[in-house]
Amino acid sequence: DTAHTQTLQTTPVMPGDPTCPQGGTNLSGGLDLNSNGELDNEEVVTTSLLCNGVTGINGTAGVAGTNGSHGANGPAALIDKQSAPHYVCKDGFVIRFGVDDGHDGAMSQDGLLQPSEVRESLNVCFSPLLYGRVSDLATGITDSITTGCDASAWLPVTERLLVAASHADHGCEAFLHNPTTNQTVLLEDLHASSGSQPGREIGFHSLAAGDHDRVFFDADDGVSGRQLWVSDGTVNNTVSLGVVEWQAPLKWADGLVFHASNGSMLWTNGTQLYTLPHAPWWNETQRIHIEAFADGHTQWGSGWTHSDSEHLWFTAVDPQGDVEPHRLTTDGSVTSWDVNPAGDALLNHGLSLESDVYVVAQRGPAKQIVQLMDNGTHSWLTSIAPSAGDTAMGERMGLNLIGENLVFDAQTQPNQPRLWTTHLPSGISVQLSTTMLAPGLNAGATVSGNSVVFDCTTPEHGMEVCITDATTMGTRVVLDATPGMLSSSVVAVQSVGEGWLALTNGNHEGSSVGTSLWSSSGTTMNLVYNPWPGTGNDSQAGQYGDLLVSDTQLFFVAHDGETGHEWHRWSHGELSDDWIVFNR
Repeated sequence: DTAHTQTLQTTPVMPGDPTCPQGGTNLSGGLDLNSNGELDNEEVVTTSLLCNGVTGINGTAGVAGTNGSHGANGPAALIDKQSAPHYVCKDGFVIRFGVDDGHDGAMSQDGLLQPSEVRESLNVCFSPLLYGRVSDLATGITDSITTGCDASAWLPVTERLLVAASHADHGCEAFLHNPTTNQTVLLEDLHASSGSQPGREIGFHSLAAGDHDRVFFDADDGVSGRQLWVSDGTVNNTVSLGVVEWQAPLKWADGLVFHASNGSMLWTNGTQLYTLPHAPWWNETQRIHIEAFADGHTQWGSGWTHSDSEHLWFTAVDPQGDVEPHRLTTDGSVTSWDVNPAGDALLNHGLSLESDVYVVAQRGPAKQIVQLMDNGTHSWLTSIAPSAGDTAMGERMGLNLIGENLVFDAQTQPNQPRLWTTHLPSGISVQLSTTMLAPGLNAGATVSGNSVVFDCTTPEHGMEVCITDATTMGTRVVLDATPGMLSSSVVAVQSVGEGWLALTNGNHEGSSVGTSLWSSSGTTMNLVYNPWPGTGNDSQAGQYGDLLVSDTQLFFVAHDGETGHEWHRWSHGELSDDWIVFNR
């Protein structure tokens, strides 16, 4: 029999429509059963409305300007259609909209729409988005991914997955997975005799640089000991940079900042390691200014570090011998604070808001939140008084910003952490729930849209996935996945678009399922992928590695009962609103 053509038909919706008052487009999908080249009413399987936004009010007329000279012709707008990536959708297409302007190194006005020239895209799939296992590097049920060999990073430019995995012939080394070809290959055998164990200490850290990727990791080649390495995913460009202290680096100034054993801080973009005062973008005046600061301050970042796009925050020992916070900007200016005039400032966590930072700091006997302001002054935001001991503020959830509210964990009774919020304009702090215990104990917290998602324990539901919008009314358990007082085992939570994903066990359609992937938009939870289905089976998803999100996929390690602990993926396009899916 001849296969019927899948057809997507667009019909304009005129203004005044009850569903789309401003008009829009109706997308109808189905099979052209009578092969007449059109999608007849009886052939429509699914429909979707794309509504235009509300037209804004007219602005006031400006003053007429003088006529300018004629400019050169601008680049043309381009539209093309491509097949959907087969690892995301087995039956669909992508319509790309862009400008032939040579953005980010592409050739301008060549009539071709290069990836960097694409401004928007319409992704359509006629089948469910795909998921499944992507690696099997150890024979049979043996684990490829184990403790100390489970680091990972997504390479956004070349769209590949770099993972540390164990192989019988190579030991623990770095492997590249190409979703397009569905192949996983060895990057380089750095330590031929026993494996280099890449990422064992600091993991993998990915940075995109124009048209190539850079991944930084620690590895032991068996000759020079454990060093910092960088790779663009090719053997020729996988090189060692030198020795650093094995603490997680910070992204800053288009590179990474590491600690050095002598108490200084190092910066690299993948070419070589520089001490901060000698980073290559400083001019002579800036370098001299930073060196003068360095002469009187030691042990940079030994107590606390934090970064955002413009600022590098760190503690250092000042000339009086006190530990205090400082800030270095990308233009070379340095600002210092005296948070504790009587001694050392003990800081944890950090959340940037414009040129300020909110940080947890010791104030007397208990930790509180302090705001380090752009002008070098500071302001204490909280005064939560525990009955005894410390507040243990932010130890599980850190600091999370929802609108004008900080959301965090703190305790007023020893070993009884609760969920709190502080309203920034007023400085008022309130406990959001009297029944939620140990927020963020297992999975920490993640911000999704206007909510914070975390794990918590309640007397009624045990441990489950919980959510708050920084109000008492909006603080609740999302779903009692394991009904009653029995707890679910919440392993991890991750935001994706305006929704989020969680690894947890639970009850689905009356049956108990092992640790699986669940999705939610905040009202309920849906089981979307169980790597090892069947009664009594548990994939132990999340036991190794992290939840890793790319532009189309979520990657995690799980056991499927046949191949041991391996990397799995799930296409998140519907949750992130990147794909329109017509399920037949």
